Amino acid sequence: MSPFKAVANLVTAKRRAAQQHAEFITVIRQAAALLSAGRPLSQLWPEVAAAHAPCAASPTPDTRNPKCCMHHVLVTQHTAALLGEPYFAHITAPSEPAGWQQLSATLTLAQDTGMSLATILYRLADALEAGEDAHQAREAASAGPRATARLLAWLPVAGLGLAHMLGASLEELLTTPSGWILLVAGAGLAVIGRRWSARMIRTAQEP
Repeated sequence: MSPFKAVANLVTAKRRAAQQHAEFITVIRQAAALLSAGRPLSQLWPEVAAAHAPCAASPTPDTRNPKCCMHHVLVTQHTAALLGEPYFAHITAPSEPAGWQQLSATLTLAQDTGMSLATILYRLADALEAGEDAHQAREAASAGPRATARLLAWLPVAGLGLAHMLGASLEELLTTPSGWILLVAGAGLAVIGRRWSARMIRTAQEP
């Protein structure tokens, strides 16, 4: 796979994940709005599913985790309710699995405690949106350091090329003990610097 295609696939995957997360938050807000209007929980998810177009897949009614689209995932939850299973207990996609686990735990908590489910769902949607905004802010803030780290990683190679252009002998670097010592030491320091920079960026991106 070419580097350009790999980058394009990565950008497409990130865009798709963002769209799925936004649709997931929309589902929660739609469910909260219907509950506020008096819809019973037992009939809620098929009505929310009707607002989302189904994909070309045709999961069977007993499929616990369709993973294909929001419509089919929501439809399966009506079957899960009829079987007495917790809502969204087995769902992992679309969107992040952690989001479905939070939704399942929220529904279970509201049913067990008698709390207002609509209010809790609105708060969950607000929290997910705030988390997404924070994630995007961290991504934007770390874009500069990541680019700098990539640039610094190529500087040793550029230095060798510049030294060769200025008349330095690369043959001595490859054929003498002192040259190999310098080469190995430089490569080791470059690897350590690369890993150190990557670790700092990952730490900065953590919520």
